[in-house]
Amino acid sequence: MKKLVSLLLAALLLMSAFSFAAAEEPYKITVICTFYGANTPDYENSSIWQKVEELTNTDWDITWVAPGDAAQKFNTVMASTDQPMIYVIPSGATTNANYIDMCQSGIFWDLTDYIQNSDLFRNELTSPAALNATSIDGRNYMFPLISSATRLGLIYRQDWMEALNAKGYDLVPPTNIEEFKAMVEAFSTGDPDGNGINDTIGFAYCDDDDEELDYAGFNLIQAMTGGPVGWGFTEDDKLMPYFFFDEYFETLDIFKWMYDNGYMNSDFAVNTNKHDPLANNWSGSMCTSATGATSNDYDNLNSLVGEGKWFIEAQQVFYTADGKRVTSSTMTPGSLDGVLISKIAVPTEAELEKLLNLFEIMRDPEGEVNKVMSIGIEGVHYEMVDGQPVSTEEQIKLREKESEAVCSYMIPRRIVGIDYGGAKTERQIRNQKILDMNAENEAYAVVDQSTPYMTTDLRNAQYQIATIISDARVKYMVGQIDKDGFIAETQRWLDEGGQEIVDAVNAAYQASK
Repeated sequence: MKKLVSLLLAALLLMSAFSFAAAEEPYKITVICTFYGANTPDYENSSIWQKVEELTNTDWDITWVAPGDAAQKFNTVMASTDQPMIYVIPSGATTNANYIDMCQSGIFWDLTDYIQNSDLFRNELTSPAALNATSIDGRNYMFPLISSATRLGLIYRQDWMEALNAKGYDLVPPTNIEEFKAMVEAFSTGDPDGNGINDTIGFAYCDDDDEELDYAGFNLIQAMTGGPVGWGFTEDDKLMPYFFFDEYFETLDIFKWMYDNGYMNSDFAVNTNKHDPLANNWSGSMCTSATGATSNDYDNLNSLVGEGKWFIEAQQVFYTADGKRVTSSTMTPGSLDGVLISKIAVPTEAELEKLLNLFEIMRDPEGEVNKVMSIGIEGVHYEMVDGQPVSTEEQIKLREKESEAVCSYMIPRRIVGIDYGGAKTERQIRNQKILDMNAENEAYAVVDQSTPYMTTDLRNAQYQIATIISDARVKYMVGQIDKDGFIAETQRWLDEGGQEIVDAVNAAYQASK
């Protein structure tokens, strides 16, 4: 029966693909999407994207939004009647009360049943953890742009590490707090770029309210101290937020140490692009998605230090002081971008199904479109050698420039990519190594323990008072308040609604036993 269903699905996809290709006019799709690279994706001049449009007979009109403008753009656009068919919402905006209200009031299509009824959507383009983390009252209005829950890595300049070790340092890829601190200090004080000027920092960081705790490294450092990510259990089996644990103050002190000594960027509280210090040859390390180690975002370093004379590696293996392996899970509410479909721009179920059907065509594992988005076009991005596609480093760079930024930003990704065969370049091998490590790290992820007990109303209430803690965190790091001052702010958090949240979460936890 399963085989018959698969054959029927394949036949339907083929017929649907033919219907797109056979249409007289291209199917026009309007999109607003945030981009995270140094430059706006030039999709109109991408041969890969042109091929995708040709194969699907579509015409995509994409408006790109810089990360710093994403929240305001979302609120402005969604308050109007001039809405795109697809809005790729950035992760930080999904914790916004306005977004939650819009989902609950029917501004966006409820995609729950469509996701659950499609094997491709449910099993290959998303996961139960992603759907749970992005749900609102158990329903999915956003199709999460899936990626590993443990994709976080420490990106560091290995050429700086080698240069300093040649001077007598004993630096290693950091696997614990002490090794991390040694690297950060040496990168800041040891003249790793060899120019004789004290002009480098060890670590790049930005603290954008609570949005960057996951990706900028705060949660990773806290996990390395043995603390929780999000909420954790106290010794008396009570769920509490991360900032009520001793390890939180240990983490705060590490960041304060970096700030006080000039080992990280002093503008961390207002910096909206944590990639800039590393990409501009100023910082020696940062935390982000580990696949950034092979991203075009850092190719401009070649012009600074010479082609082939540098590379940055991703460290993803970390331990607490007592030897427990850990990493910070990023699969939490507010951690995933996702696709929203507007009911104003896509007013009928028939039009919704047509759009979702297009997604299935584009990610069909047997289809030509997915192959084009994955490895590009023969003769341009790869050559066939002994029946296998083989790409040079230059062809890989071209493919990434033309495809990866566009496709991965706005089309649901496959959890496990398809290996189309062929010899691999150094870049492909490194990227696969990182993806393999992501999968291995799942067993060591420190996760938010409150997720099963946190209702949408409780989550929304938590967002309303979140700035009490994020503001106090910044003030502590820069020396405006001390530990007693921070503790006073945690009490204010409890007084202004936090205690009710703690009580409700723990009541739900006790009821589940």
